[in-house]
Amino acid sequence: MFPVEAPAKQEKKSRSPIAKLPRGVAVFQTVNGNGREYWRVRLNKKFTGGKVLKKNFSTLDAARSWIFGDSKTDSQADGFKTTEIGQETIKKQLGAAVFDLTSPQLGEAQNAFKRLAAVGRSLTEAVDYFLKHTLPAGGTRTFTQIAVEFIQHRRSFKDCKARTITQYESYFKVIKEEFGDVNLSEMKRADIEDWLGEAEWSPRTRKNYLVTLTTVFNFAMKRDYCASNAPATIERPILDDKPAGILTVEQTTALLKKAVETCPAMIAGVAIGLFAGLRRSELCALDWSEIDLQGRTIVVQGTKAKTRRRRVVAVCDNLLAWLKPLARKAGPVAPNVDAFGEKLKQLADDAEITPWPHNALRHSFGSCFYARTKNENLTAAEMGNTPQMIFKHYRALVKAKEVERFWKIQPPKDYRKVVESYLQETERSFAAAA
Repeated sequence: MFPVEAPAKQEKKSRSPIAKLPRGVAVFQTVNGNGREYWRVRLNKKFTGGKVLKKNFSTLDAARSWIFGDSKTDSQADGFKTTEIGQETIKKQLGAAVFDLTSPQLGEAQNAFKRLAAVGRSLTEAVDYFLKHTLPAGGTRTFTQIAVEFIQHRRSFKDCKARTITQYESYFKVIKEEFGDVNLSEMKRADIEDWLGEAEWSPRTRKNYLVTLTTVFNFAMKRDYCASNAPATIERPILDDKPAGILTVEQTTALLKKAVETCPAMIAGVAIGLFAGLRRSELCALDWSEIDLQGRTIVVQGTKAKTRRRRVVAVCDNLLAWLKPLARKAGPVAPNVDAFGEKLKQLADDAEITPWPHNALRHSFGSCFYARTKNENLTAAEMGNTPQMIFKHYRALVKAKEVERFWKIQPPKDYRKVVESYLQETERSFAAAA
């Protein structure tokens, strides 16, 4: 009886065309129904830990790149796109469970890795931080709910005087007007700073509210209702009363001029603060998709507004002139809150605006808008405030001529050219990062 020779096809499959393949990965050449040869990569259960994955490639280089990663391969004929991350690297970073993800989920994970790599953080750290701050271990509580629990707790102390309880209740009544329905874990430092700045209380009163909020946050942290104490990070005011100030027309013009010359990324945010009166926290969370220049409106979503109430703000003539060349379909309008504050301070220094009036952008808008309309209800609707607060705090005496000049502040002649250059540079930066 003669020995049976193994088929030639079996010999071809026994030797991989790609050296040093990971365990559980196979590569072989096959032919489709039209007689066209192609390369198939098979990720077996030993590699994925579960389901078998198959992917076809027109070239062996494309198959190799998909397995190991290769930024130089490009074969659009079979839908293969260049990537620097191969399946072997993905498995090492995320484990075999990653192969249970859909393509969109995997793409989102890869994008997250790239962004986190820039700050030296892992995806697990990012998720843990998000869950810790948005879904605290003790559950979510609004300020109103915690205020009730706090008062009940203080009443249980034998040495807590009735006068102290009354003082807490008085402070809570005012705080709840702004933050009553807001989850404590979602109260941000910028929101609290904006609220204190708008109130224009004496430094001592602002300090008292900060101390009260800090105490409440400490109480909440011990019960795992929040992960951090936002008001504790706010600098206590110096106990010297200073009148609130606004920018003059000359200062406003100088500030915008410096933004155009040195920091175009700040133009939109500064202009919106001055001519639409958005709070710093609101304009830093604003997206271009929420600005309708044709309809001349800005929508402040309830999730982004300090009061958690949605409002629509009008775009005036000069604000339209500042925003139109910068407009995009989507994307952040201004830097994040912290970066915006630092850059604004630098612009103020460059424009020689010293001292810088507290909350100057919003205060300037409020005073000039009220002076132009003489209508506290309309001003309150635009600013997301109460008519009582507008009448009390935003009716600074601004001369009629100054008001007229303020609403006619226009971009410089070379503005469009500067903006076009800035946008082109921004697009190149995004393309390089991608």
